[in-house]
Amino acid sequence: MNRLKKCLVGLLAFSMVLSGCSKADTKKDDHHLTVFLWESRLVKNLAPYIRSQYPDMDIEFISGNNNTDLYEYYQEHGQLPDIISVRRFSGTDSKELQPDLLDLSSYDIVSKYYSYALQYYYNKDQSMNWLPICGIPQTMIANKTLFDQYGIALPTNYEEYAEACQKLNALGIKPNSMDMGEDWSCLEAIQGGAIDEFTSLEGLEWRSKAESAKDKISFDETMGHRIFSKTHQFLKDSCFTAEDVNLSIDDGTNMFVEKKSAIFHGTPDIYKTLSSQMSDSELVRLPYFSQTSNDGYIYMHPSLNVALNKDLENDKTKLDAALKVLDCMISKKGQQLIANGTGVISFNPDVESMMNDVKGLEEPLKNNNIYIRYSAQKSFAAAKEVVHGLLTGQMDENRAYDIFCELMNTKSDQEKAIVHFDKEYSIYLNDKYGRDAPSSILTTVRKAYDAKLAFVPYYYFTLPIYKGDCTASQLDLMLCHDSNTYVHVKKMSGKEIYALVKELDVKDKYSLPIASGMKLVFDENYKLKDILVDGVSIDFDKKYSILLSDSTDVSNPSLASAWVSVMSKQDQPSKPEDYIEIGK
Repeated sequence: MNRLKKCLVGLLAFSMVLSGCSKADTKKDDHHLTVFLWESRLVKNLAPYIRSQYPDMDIEFISGNNNTDLYEYYQEHGQLPDIISVRRFSGTDSKELQPDLLDLSSYDIVSKYYSYALQYYYNKDQSMNWLPICGIPQTMIANKTLFDQYGIALPTNYEEYAEACQKLNALGIKPNSMDMGEDWSCLEAIQGGAIDEFTSLEGLEWRSKAESAKDKISFDETMGHRIFSKTHQFLKDSCFTAEDVNLSIDDGTNMFVEKKSAIFHGTPDIYKTLSSQMSDSELVRLPYFSQTSNDGYIYMHPSLNVALNKDLENDKTKLDAALKVLDCMISKKGQQLIANGTGVISFNPDVESMMNDVKGLEEPLKNNNIYIRYSAQKSFAAAKEVVHGLLTGQMDENRAYDIFCELMNTKSDQEKAIVHFDKEYSIYLNDKYGRDAPSSILTTVRKAYDAKLAFVPYYYFTLPIYKGDCTASQLDLMLCHDSNTYVHVKKMSGKEIYALVKELDVKDKYSLPIASGMKLVFDENYKLKDILVDGVSIDFDKKYSILLSDSTDVSNPSLASAWVSVMSKQDQPSKPEDYIEIGK
């Protein structure tokens, strides 16, 4: 499939799933609800379902971010959205947001959760600002066929795991190709290797204190040394070496697929993909085993963590709407859409966990041996530093504990602003159904790349442009980091461009794309009528340079990095354009 077709297919797939009543959309709704989902995949998958359940509610979905930084920037300007979501989350990271978040502890939605799923979410005063939405198990995946080939039994406890790794290593097969070059895998190695410590009463108590600490975060020293001692033991028993500090996720996956390793790790989605790639092998999930008992635990992370704006308490209609959105998310259908149809562990007792096609985790599931990972933002970099230190021999477990605590409590340097915006532009729809901030950003990048036209989906944009100083990191937050946001400039005829836009099956005002250098004219039912370039209909026979997004040309910068680069060299962005016309 060529790049033009890929662009068409991607844009068409997105626009087809969004639904709504076109004529009713023109009516102003005082109870407009803003929902930020941490990645655009969720906007594509989940938003249409929620809208279909509540067609009379005016809900606008925007792509958010994987951590709380985006929302702290909104908070600084007094514009925190109604519903926010992240994936990497801890109470530590959301302290700044907490005063502006709704306390959910007294609402009925909390009664729809298993108690074990909420134990990590209570604040010190027993208030609760966040809820998890279904669990994604991130566990070991073993090639049972390879184990059987060499007469090695699949492990059922830690002692058997360590013994199996030694036997595989003696045969020249890498026991575990876990990608230690990635920070999330290093964090998983610490918590998975010492999972009995993290699930103990002392571990839960430390977690609670860490989440609510106002300043310094530290383990109980005795427990901290036990954790890193067990982490070190896990690394040694798994036969990891200094060479593994450079093992990327692609390296680890390829070794497993090529049967050069017997164990990898991943979510049910990865398990499903590997199973299809390795059709001649039987793959089985393995829990992380306790080093002090025969128990196994499922290490997992929530698919997303959700919080509500405290201001919703002042508008009962909007608050009721927001709670209905949460109810949709934790329903069976909502969880299926969030997880792309693969296995999830439900936190809702009324919805069964969808793990029927996943072998190997039956016992931990039956016993509720489930651990939700600790994922404070700083813990990822800290985990990578200490795991690499342990693997290379530069640290022992005592030094690893000291360094981990030190990195967790390091004050972040104040980043300097690289631009001062003179004007403010909104990310939300204006009276003409355009979006001013996305228009300004796209036009700025288009002009920098000397393209006549530009055209991308609206869900690439996550932030408005605020008046005042802005850092490079904040600029970077203004665009999502999807894999298909690479800048691609090409020559296309007016006829091809018209076909590209016309293929979009736009159903409502919220799904209208962002354009620059041209005006897209739609009728009241959002069917394309015309494209105007320089005030006249686009010339079908003329070639135009057009900036598009592409998922394949990774040699080019992403839209986010292109935007940051341009604004680091110029004073102000381009003015928003009047790029949409409806119903005329």
